[in-house]
Amino acid sequence: MNIIRRISIVIIFLMCAFVSNVNAAGSQSTVSSTPAVTPSSNFNPTGFPIVKDKITLTAFAGTNILQKNYDQLWAITEYEKNSNIHVEWTIGPTTNFAESRNLLMSTGDYPDMFYRCSFPINDIFNYGSKGIFIPLNDLINQYGVGIKDMMNKVPDLAKSMYMPDGKIYSLPCKYHNDMSTSNYYWINKKWLDNLGLKIPTNLNEFETVLTAFKNEDANRNGDPNDEIPYSDRNSGNSIFQAFASAFGMGALGMPGRNNYYDIGDDGKLYFTPYSDNFKQMITWLAGLYSKGLLDPEMFTATQAAFNAKAVQGIVGAFFFNNVSDMLGNVYQPDYVSCPPLSGNYGPPVHNYITASHDLGAFEISNRNKYPAETLRWVDYFYTYEGALMTSLGQEGVTYIKLPDGSYQYTDLITHNPDGLALAQAIGQYAITFTGGANPVYCPDEFENTRLSAPTFAAWETVKPYLKIVAVPQLSFTLDELNELTPISSDLISYLNEARVQFVTGRRPLSQWDAFVQGAKNMGADRYLSLYQASFNRYMEK
Repeated sequence: MNIIRRISIVIIFLMCAFVSNVNAAGSQSTVSSTPAVTPSSNFNPTGFPIVKDKITLTAFAGTNILQKNYDQLWAITEYEKNSNIHVEWTIGPTTNFAESRNLLMSTGDYPDMFYRCSFPINDIFNYGSKGIFIPLNDLINQYGVGIKDMMNKVPDLAKSMYMPDGKIYSLPCKYHNDMSTSNYYWINKKWLDNLGLKIPTNLNEFETVLTAFKNEDANRNGDPNDEIPYSDRNSGNSIFQAFASAFGMGALGMPGRNNYYDIGDDGKLYFTPYSDNFKQMITWLAGLYSKGLLDPEMFTATQAAFNAKAVQGIVGAFFFNNVSDMLGNVYQPDYVSCPPLSGNYGPPVHNYITASHDLGAFEISNRNKYPAETLRWVDYFYTYEGALMTSLGQEGVTYIKLPDGSYQYTDLITHNPDGLALAQAIGQYAITFTGGANPVYCPDEFENTRLSAPTFAAWETVKPYLKIVAVPQLSFTLDELNELTPISSDLISYLNEARVQFVTGRRPLSQWDAFVQGAKNMGADRYLSLYQASFNRYMEK
């Protein structure tokens, strides 16, 4: 090992030793810990434009099928006029995005910045410690007006932005509305009424309803085979989140936390695939699938494929946050939310994460020749004016401001003449919140604008059952990452594939013990102990 590498390792360990002191700074307006940045004379440190002469930045970005590409999006093209910064966008595929993102990183041919790429927290620190993502601390201190305001207002979020070496390598997405980040069971009330059924309140009643949807011509069109009792999006991921609480699990599948650990009654983490709760949930879902109650295409379907079915009104039930994002204007009124379903593991609960956020929304790479300009460019999205433009679009066209200070979408969005669902309609002008976390700090009044009346009603339905998921997003030291990364990559892929195989019958449940042993052989015990160590540090902060 050469002397430079030895010195680097010593420095990293010294920084880790002071992590609690560094993290404490997250709630303060000063977040400096890196050398000052000296931009060129072309740069304006305040006001617009950000640069006197136009510059070009390159970006790799995540998006959604419901939204126009960024180079055609009103909010982004308008912002170019104000900022004098042009962005050349490379858009990742809406399916298998993580694989494409990881492949790009492995080639080393990456752009100036990463926008809405949802890097996992482990990747953030890994790429940051290697120098691929540059530290943002001093840039935020000098130019992050909106970012510092967000960090002051949400100190828990600020604390989580710091990696174990005390540096900030990524900016978060901060939704400011628990109602909008919660997911709900949506069910077709018109079909229930046609069949004389009540809204289900437990797993048995839910299965009875789905069975009736399948067999009794629920939409009364004379075709008993065109209804889909239950469907899903994003390759079926949310179905495991949907029913976790009914089987006594909390964190499983929650946003950013699909890591197969949960917090037990003793306050310690446990590995969910080892638990009877997890096995019983998979067994129940396998039963639904074998009876034809789950969409057979749901585990391979894209979100666009789900939307195409939903807007036809042929889906009986699904799990999502804002129903208007998934349904067109014709069938949206048919759906209502169910209360949390009870099972055999205690009273019903509604799992949710207060102050929900995604830490991996924006990063600047070491290829970037304009880091100060780039930080100022993204900082606008964390200000009130910037979040208004990128979230609600163009005043007088997509929204209006009401006398009480709230906002309201125009008929172009809520009753789109082309029949577009709300998320798709606003996605022609602004950045939709469907399909990935974009860098933004979104106030309540913006979020409330996009939420449909059924979502407000759904929140009232679940409020008596709220249970905050206690497991935060966790970060790791370099030594831990070096050990965890190879375990995690293979283990999570194994678990994701196995759960679908069990549900669809491609792997018989008689092989459950072999499945668990396979997880052990892949290092599941060590995986959990590393997460426990990180969780202990977080709780001590």
